[in-house]
Amino acid sequence: MLKFLQLAFRNVFRNRRRTVMTLLMVGGGVAGLLLVGGFFAFMFRGLRESTIRNGLGHIQIFTAEHFRRDEVHVLDTGISDWQHVASNVRSADHVRGVAPRIEFYGMLSNGVKSSVFMGSAVDPDAERAMSFSPRLASGRDLAESSSGEIEALVGTGVARSMSVKVGDGLTILAVTADGALNGIDVQIVGIVNTGFKDLDDRYLRITLPSAQRLLQSDRVTNLVVGLDKTENTDAVAAAFTPRLRGLSQEMTMKKWIDLAAYYKQVRTLFSGIFLFLGIIVFFMVLMASVNTLLMAMMERTREIGTMLAMGTPRPWIVALFMLEATITGILGAAVGLIGGNLIGIALNASGLHLPPPPGLSTEMAFRVLHVPALMMGASLMVVVSLALASILPAVRASRLQIAEALAHV
Repeated sequence: MLKFLQLAFRNVFRNRRRTVMTLLMVGGGVAGLLLVGGFFAFMFRGLRESTIRNGLGHIQIFTAEHFRRDEVHVLDTGISDWQHVASNVRSADHVRGVAPRIEFYGMLSNGVKSSVFMGSAVDPDAERAMSFSPRLASGRDLAESSSGEIEALVGTGVARSMSVKVGDGLTILAVTADGALNGIDVQIVGIVNTGFKDLDDRYLRITLPSAQRLLQSDRVTNLVVGLDKTENTDAVAAAFTPRLRGLSQEMTMKKWIDLAAYYKQVRTLFSGIFLFLGIIVFFMVLMASVNTLLMAMMERTREIGTMLAMGTPRPWIVALFMLEATITGILGAAVGLIGGNLIGIALNASGLHLPPPPGLSTEMAFRVLHVPALMMGASLMVVVSLALASILPAVRASRLQIAEALAHV
C-alpha cells in the first residue's frame, strides 16, 4: 500500500507545470470561498450584536398568556410580580442585567395634528448597564428628569410628521388597564433613527414610571435579559427553566434568534448567495480537473498499457488515478487554506472600510473572520471534487486495450 501511495504521489509531480497550475486553480477556489465566507461571517456577527445591543437583548421573558391570546386591556397579559421574576434570573451565571419593558399603543398630538404611535417604556439605567442604547439622530437618551417633566424619544418619521424637534412638547393619549382614556404631556429630548422607516414613523419611547402612570398599571410586558456573551445564550436559557417554575404566573422565554426576524432574513439571503458561489466553484473545479486528468490519461496511455500487460488488475488503475486526484485535491486545499488565511490577515490589517449600510451613516469595517468549519468544508469540497473528476479518466484508462495502448503514439 505504501508503494502504491508513493507511486501516486510521484505521478502527481511528473508534469510539474500542469500540477502547479491545477494546485493554483484548486487553491484559488478554496481561498475565494474562505474570503467570501469569512466576510459574511463577520457581517453576520456584526448584525447579530447590533440587533442585540439595539434593545432586543439575548433572552426575553413573557407570561405564557402573552402568546396564547390577544390582550383585552393593555397589560392584562403582562408580568405582575416582575421584580421577583427579575431577581430570580438576575442571579444566574453570565447574566449582565435585566431590564423591564412595556409595549403599548396610543395617539400623540402637537395641538394641531394627531397620529398613532407605538410606544416602548424602559428603565434607562438598566438599559445602559447592558450597553443597550437607541440610535440617536439628535438629542440625548432618556434620563430620570429632576424637573418633573416626562421625557420622550421619538422616531425621525414622527418628528417630521408632527413638526417637532428636541425641546418641543407633545401630548400622548392611551387607554389604561381599566379601559379608560388617559393622557400626559412629554418633552422631546432625542430623535431616534431605528433604520426601519415604518417604525420611525410610529416610534415613541418613554421611561417605565411614566408609562405606568399613563396606563395606571404596575405590570410590565416583558423582561429583557442581557448576557456577557451571545454564545452563552443557550446555556443560560436552560438554566432559566427551573428558575421560572412555581411562580404566581406561568412564564415563558424567547431567545434573541426567535425574535430577530430581520437578522434571520438577512442571514438566509446571504447564505443562499454563498451556497450559489460554492456550487459555481465546485463545478469550475470539477470541469477543469476532468480536462486536466483526461490530458494526463492520454499522455500515459502507453504506460497504462504496459502496466496492464504486466498483469496489473484494472481496478488498480482506477484506484491509482483516483488516489492521484485525491492527493492533488489535498495539496490544493492546503494551498488554498494557507493563501486564503494570509490574504485574510492582510485585508484585516489594511483597515479597509465599506460604504455605510442602508439606514446607517457610518462606514462598515471590512474584516474576514477565520472560521474553522468553513475551512474544513471548503477543503472537503475540493477533495471530493477532484475525486469525482477522476472517475471518468480512471474508468477510460482501465478499459484500454493492451495492444492499442502499447501502440499509442
